[in-house]
Amino acid sequence: MISSDDEGIEWVSFGSKTVIIGGSRRGILFGDIGPPHESQVQAFEISRRAFSIDEIYERFGRGGGWEVAMTNAGLRPPTEGEWICAHESNTLELVMGDELLIDRIEPRGYWGQPTDGRPKGPHGHRLIRRIKGSGDSEAHLVPSDVSEGYVRFVRPVRPSQGWKGDGNPLPSGPNPTRRFFEEVIIATIVGIIPSFAWAAVNARPGYIAEGWPGLILGGVMLGLMTGILWRPRYPKFTLQKGSDGQRL
Repeated sequence: MISSDDEGIEWVSFGSKTVIIGGSRRGILFGDIGPPHESQVQAFEISRRAFSIDEIYERFGRGGGWEVAMTNAGLRPPTEGEWICAHESNTLELVMGDELLIDRIEPRGYWGQPTDGRPKGPHGHRLIRRIKGSGDSEAHLVPSDVSEGYVRFVRPVRPSQGWKGDGNPLPSGPNPTRRFFEEVIIATIVGIIPSFAWAAVNARPGYIAEGWPGLILGGVMLGLMTGILWRPRYPKFTLQKGSDGQRL
């Protein structure tokens, strides 16, 4: 439902909904912010258009910065879950630029963050969403004090819930045992076996017996270097137990 207020702001109302946040691709260059997980977004209202930082200052003043000025006016930026929910409806005016969210997370990703719809944070990098030329969106992390971009207003500001004891959080990090064996398998298949195969075909007789430690080390290094481009995908964490992911 779309409505307007006395300030000329068009508001779009949404009920509670479950959305998917995060991506499953891993790799230093082409990886997503992960892991992918379901988040329960509560009912909210969001402005149909996005406002620049300068427009926020014009409306609410400069006291304490743009986010404080919004808070004093009874508004706040959207969480990522709210942003996704709203954009999936195709009722908002699109912005070909960075939209600043209230969420702040560490560069390591969503590990340990709440999934019950409240803002993530307050520490870490600010999360933004960016519309690509294809019309799809992607998440990025930027310095927390960023002063350029666009912001949508969300109302009303919920009562402070604190930053401790957030309900239904993700695990604090990936399973270290699984990661260790994953690296061992990758290093063996991608690096160690090819290194010994090359030596068997091209090296002088007796080289493998003498230089096997170097072949293993080189294979391990080659396996680790593949992490720049690829690693097995993150599992998806779901609110309810499902066949395609792990239960939160």
